[in-house]
Amino acid sequence: MSDSATTPPRKPDESQVTSATPEEGAPLPQITTKQAAKINAPIRGMVISMAVLLMLILPFLWLAPKPDAQPYRADVNVSEEAGFVAEQAEFTPAAPELGENWTANYARWEANSQDGVPTWSVGYLSPDYRLVEMVQTAESNPTWLAQRTELIPVTDQKDLGGISWDIHHRDPSGKQEEFTAWVGTLDDSTVILTGKATEGEFEHVAKTLAEGR
Repeated sequence: MSDSATTPPRKPDESQVTSATPEEGAPLPQITTKQAAKINAPIRGMVISMAVLLMLILPFLWLAPKPDAQPYRADVNVSEEAGFVAEQAEFTPAAPELGENWTANYARWEANSQDGVPTWSVGYLSPDYRLVEMVQTAESNPTWLAQRTELIPVTDQKDLGGISWDIHHRDPSGKQEEFTAWVGTLDDSTVILTGKATEGEFEHVAKTLAEGR
């Protein structure tokens, strides 16, 4: 028989065979007390930091004033501002006293406006928090009026306190919002009232304007 005859395959040594899965009953890894302390230290530090932060914030939350249920109202002194404007304007700036619970959010004089028309503007807030803006000028022109009334034609007219008011109104439709403008002529100027107030609130402002002429 020749030396080249095949020999049976060698049986692998059992010591070299490894199992694909851990042997049943293998001991679980153990950690020391010091190792456990190191693992838990960051968590304890985070909890302590959060507790300290809450202790610092809570007193401020308890002492902070409770928010008012009503929105903030500015209370501009329109008469005082009108007195300053009177030194620059070519007309008498209107400053109607609208009565209790009416306030003014702003009052400003624009001598060099973008449209070239010097204006005195006051934003009045009604008791029900609806805004009526009053704009006054001595240099009104058709272009300025068209812009201020959004090209809406006259839809109504009212005579209040000796002033004739042209009313421009548009109902909301599609992408256009409701719009209202009252245009009146005083002795030395033109006044426009705009806003989303009720008809009664517009009338109140218009009548008070007439009384203060």
